[in-house]
Amino acid sequence: MSSYFVTGASGCIGGWVVKNLVETGHKVFALMPHPEKLKKLLLIMKKEDMDKIIVLPGDITNPDLLKAAVRMSGAERIIHLAALQMPFCRANPTLGARVNVEGTINIFEAARAAGLKQVVYSSSTAVYGNVADYPNGEFSHDSPLIPRSFYGVYKQDNEWAAKVYYEETGLSSIAIRPFVVYGPLRDQGMTSTPTSAIKAAVKGEPYEISYGGTAEFQFADDTAKAFIVAADTCFDGAAVYNLGGGTVSMEQIVAAIEKTVPAAKGHITFKDAPLPFPRHKDTGELAKLIGPVCRTRLEDGIRISAEYFRAALARGGQV
Repeated sequence: MSSYFVTGASGCIGGWVVKNLVETGHKVFALMPHPEKLKKLLLIMKKEDMDKIIVLPGDITNPDLLKAAVRMSGAERIIHLAALQMPFCRANPTLGARVNVEGTINIFEAARAAGLKQVVYSSSTAVYGNVADYPNGEFSHDSPLIPRSFYGVYKQDNEWAAKVYYEETGLSSIAIRPFVVYGPLRDQGMTSTPTSAIKAAVKGEPYEISYGGTAEFQFADDTAKAFIVAADTCFDGAAVYNLGGGTVSMEQIVAAIEKTVPAAKGHITFKDAPLPFPRHKDTGELAKLIGPVCRTRLEDGIRISAEYFRAALARGGQV
């Protein structure tokens, strides 16, 4: 059994990380500024499993508290996922920088103070530019970083800071850049509306997804497993990897929702406005380091998501 210190446990990826770790018998310390939000995990976890999570009240913007929490936990691994999503960074850039940039620096400092050798953290494909910034509108893991949002700039800053930490202190790190994560618990961020559409279909409500076009979609459970495997991988350096996955169209997503919930046919629509992001050319760099990455088929991911939402509704819970 290993012990993990996790930030962002009430978020989508963080919640699935905690679920996977607890259900496989590991010890989990979850730093949370609002511990009451952990109840969100009842959507995907059993109460008895949730009770095994060791919740540490605290905020990554408090460096002294964070150092004390990491040291006290005795955790062997850190998975840092706490961040403000793009809309919140746009609305309040100062707070976004404090949480996403300063908070990540605090994580690295806490890891050093506790004598840990490695940090695994979440970056984002928001560090890349728009379609017009790349030849043929396509990017790969080594394409130039041209962020077009505060959120992307903050994530780029973290990537460079991680390299400096390795060069100056020897603290290693692995960062993973997801693209569009979907599934239960994905309820924030500019690309979260396909998940909201699954929920609406299960509830028998119409819904319009806020964008169209094609993008790379990653099931939340698969994404969480990638972070866990990365945390379990011994690595020397400061590397960043695109998660990769399957590029699908919004038509395919709507079709998969309708297949899972036939009664939703004709009630789930989307705006004919593609995301401004370029296409990803997945060269499998992450898999070269950590081994095979889980890839759930879109149809199965949407079906599994719908099953969680149905179960929550049957229990009288929120979805």
